[in-house]
Amino acid sequence: MASLQEITDRQDVIRAELDRIEKNPAATEETDGDMIDTLVSEFETLEQRRQPLAERAKQLNLIRFKSGDDGNLEGATAGMAGSTGPDLVVRTKHDPFEGLDELRRSDSNLQTLPRQNARDRGMWAVERSVKMGSLADDFAHTAMDRIDGDWTGGIAKHCLLTGSDEYLEAYRAYLQNPEQNLTRTALSLTSANGGYLLPYVLDPTIILTNTGSANPYRRISRVVTTTSNAWQGVNSAGVNAGWLAEGTATTDASPTVGQIQITPVKGAAWVYGSFEVLADTDFGQQLPGLLADAKDRLEETAFAVGTGTAQPLGVVAAITGSSILTAATTGAYVLADVYTVHGGLPPRFRTSPNAAWVMNVAVINKTRQFDTAGGSSFWTNLGLGQPEQLLGKRIEESTSVVGTLTTGSKIVVFGDFSQFIIVDRVGVSLLYEPLVKSTATASPNFPTGQAGWFMFWRVSSATSNNNAFRVLTT
Repeated sequence: MASLQEITDRQDVIRAELDRIEKNPAATEETDGDMIDTLVSEFETLEQRRQPLAERAKQLNLIRFKSGDDGNLEGATAGMAGSTGPDLVVRTKHDPFEGLDELRRSDSNLQTLPRQNARDRGMWAVERSVKMGSLADDFAHTAMDRIDGDWTGGIAKHCLLTGSDEYLEAYRAYLQNPEQNLTRTALSLTSANGGYLLPYVLDPTIILTNTGSANPYRRISRVVTTTSNAWQGVNSAGVNAGWLAEGTATTDASPTVGQIQITPVKGAAWVYGSFEVLADTDFGQQLPGLLADAKDRLEETAFAVGTGTAQPLGVVAAITGSSILTAATTGAYVLADVYTVHGGLPPRFRTSPNAAWVMNVAVINKTRQFDTAGGSSFWTNLGLGQPEQLLGKRIEESTSVVGTLTTGSKIVVFGDFSQFIIVDRVGVSLLYEPLVKSTATASPNFPTGQAGWFMFWRVSSATSNNNAFRVLTT
């Protein structure tokens, strides 16, 4: 059986070949289609083999690290042979940042670090954060999934760039006294012009830090990361099988493969205050939490009802045509509508472990009230479990899904949320503006006695298959 490294290497070759085909306009469509089908099928087979091996490797790595095992991980020297520049050999797994100082100074993105070397170091960096108590186990698994699933090595390099003790210490100093640290930051640590990329242990594009809001989408959807300007994927309706008589020629059952491209768009948050407020409070220390909350609320609205124009495409806005179901009574919501939506979703998606209901809390509570006497429609008879379930599938609250029963309101979403893809462009930046200026006509560009913080990031979302969802309209 092929090893984990052999599988990932072959997947890299397949990705490169698919890129070559896509960029070669001279090839015939027929030849391209046959080749793409073959490569996609092989990649999916390899992915099924890779996932359990990768999960086992991550579990073993965490166990080894927590037990104090100083032995290097399998593949620790992969990609190091023949490398030039500073000494890139990691002598102990406790210091994944060893030998990277010169590379950091000359290349803020560590682009010259070999991919496998970066991946191994990135894994060690996560384990080190767990050992130091700065990262919980479930967050560590999320970070490892991001690193392991990124064949470019860019996410691992981002972790190495923003995860060292020196970087964390400089980031804290930047929050405590930004003016004093502006020059050093701009000159040495990042290319953000006097700002910081958030340390990866705080970066919501890598670590899922906020699970307490009414924003379920990052918990239930497929979340992927990219280090380029767009994420590329494929979808297919699958292969059609049929019965074949003896000696009869078969028919072509090759699947139709489509391309999915999701381009992250920029989100931003700006907060400012007077010099007195910033000087007399611990505002700088509270800032990451405040900005993370603002980001979470902005994204919840976009992932639910975003238009897709200069913002992510929300799941409600994406679903059109026959995937929109109409309630039994105009402007009302009754028990029969629950069964209509449930039965209207194709079995492939209805039985998926990622199938979920998403509603506003007002509609959730309306659903609870369908029966008040404990009969066949009582909530607990519709489904038991933690989290709460409806007809055997989890039910989640989304603040921005419509909760009023007016004509034409889209109040219920039910579907396989592995088909709703959220794409994060890795790296959330934070900039300090020491002198806010007036925009008043009478005093243009005059200082206002205020300073501010500006955070920006890139994210988007879209469905990979609209048939995986049903939306109820009243």
